[in-house]
Amino acid sequence: MLPENVQKVLETADPTIEKVLKEYHLPGIGVGIVYRGEMIYAKGFGQADIAQNRPVTADTVFRIASVSKTFAAVGLMQLWEQGRFDLHDPINDYLTSYQVKHRRRHAPPITFHHLLTHTAGLGEFTWLTDYLRPKAHFNVVRSDTPVPPLQKLYGRTLRAECFPGEKWRYANNGFATVGQLVADISGQPFPDYIRQHIFEPLGMDKSEFWRSERVRDGLAIGYKYRAKKNDFKPVWDLEQVTTAAGAMYATINDMGRYMAALMGQNGAILKPETLDLMFTPQYQLDERLQGMGYGFKVDRWNEHRVVSHDGLWLGFIASLFVAPEAELGVIALTNAANSIAIGLARGLMRRMLGASRPLKKRLETEDTPDLWSSLVGYYGPKRGFNSNFRLWTSYGGELEVYENEDGLRIRAIRGSWQEGKSLRRAEEVDPLSFAVGSQAVIFKRDAAAGEPDRLLVGLHAFYKRPYRRSIRFRLKVGILSAVILLAAVLLLILLL
Repeated sequence: MLPENVQKVLETADPTIEKVLKEYHLPGIGVGIVYRGEMIYAKGFGQADIAQNRPVTADTVFRIASVSKTFAAVGLMQLWEQGRFDLHDPINDYLTSYQVKHRRRHAPPITFHHLLTHTAGLGEFTWLTDYLRPKAHFNVVRSDTPVPPLQKLYGRTLRAECFPGEKWRYANNGFATVGQLVADISGQPFPDYIRQHIFEPLGMDKSEFWRSERVRDGLAIGYKYRAKKNDFKPVWDLEQVTTAAGAMYATINDMGRYMAALMGQNGAILKPETLDLMFTPQYQLDERLQGMGYGFKVDRWNEHRVVSHDGLWLGFIASLFVAPEAELGVIALTNAANSIAIGLARGLMRRMLGASRPLKKRLETEDTPDLWSSLVGYYGPKRGFNSNFRLWTSYGGELEVYENEDGLRIRAIRGSWQEGKSLRRAEEVDPLSFAVGSQAVIFKRDAAAGEPDRLLVGLHAFYKRPYRRSIRFRLKVGILSAVILLAAVLLLILLL
């Protein structure tokens, strides 16, 4: 007997997904729901290949992009269970083809814990000169070209920009190195290890970390929607050099088997206590904010623990949500780089859990304008161009808190907050807890001075500074970003 909320979601799932497919111009999408180890919903909508009129089914192969990282984490934790290493051991003691180091000799060593929590101090890119190495241009090669080993991309050393543990920064290079560690410790190539120790035990016979015969024939084509022509154009078909970070192929049915395993069903790929360790925040700025476990992001939706991961690649989006105690899982895969797939998966999970969106309703409590003057100012991340690149692309690298006739507000140099958003009181017990829509924004006080000196958004900390970043600084960031993107385009043109 299904819970009432789950039954209601199943009854309305088809029209909900069909509406999303139409309104957001998706070529195709697959959705799967697991309850207590059983796939209770697995369907495809739209087209996997428009030219061939091939529909999406539960066995259509999608690229799941960064959801791949969860498999790399599981593989590494299997080796940890065998006692092959300690989570706080330096990774350089186990890497054989290259090392991961900070340029300063006195920097603390990077550990397995740091890699698995995105706190190793790595940035978005390696050194720009590394991308000039043959067959490793900006982490991509043609789909008909063999993927070179990571040493071809990193050389002898992958450089960290920050000291490990200093801040959280999402790092594909870090999880590529997780895959390299799986290979170096196990003695097997990473794709072979994952196939033997995860895919085969779970019956995931249409999943792979390279384009083998297991996945080639059923693969969906990635598309981009062209609004002016009201049609879909296939995107570049490229492979990542950082394989473990985002190169996996899988189907809805196979991902259902994986989600069941994450709940302790469908075969034991890890011990329950190991899964619990991975699903426990190992890095978290505040208990009210999202935390980072080992390979999974961790949230608390009312009384429910929910772990998740999303993925984006050229023409593909993947979104995975698992509530282990409720024994519920949702996967959404689409062959267009449209984030609505993430919102759809999240919404289905919330409805099944009966979990309202956090911070949606305004509290019946008075604002505290007497505190606003201490919050007003400019906030930015700790230094680091490479490790802050994603923050620059999403926020412009700086947040401003200000007052006007509408109250306390926040804005960014770029992104969805560029025009300014209202900061509304989120908790009666904490006057420094606010929200922008459903996004929590929490201010923290300096321990010594007692004045607010930073604000927290998700896994990111922004520190108060006495001045606004100069136009010269922002111009420099813009120019550097443009140069990197232009170089990537030129190299891709040469590559193709």
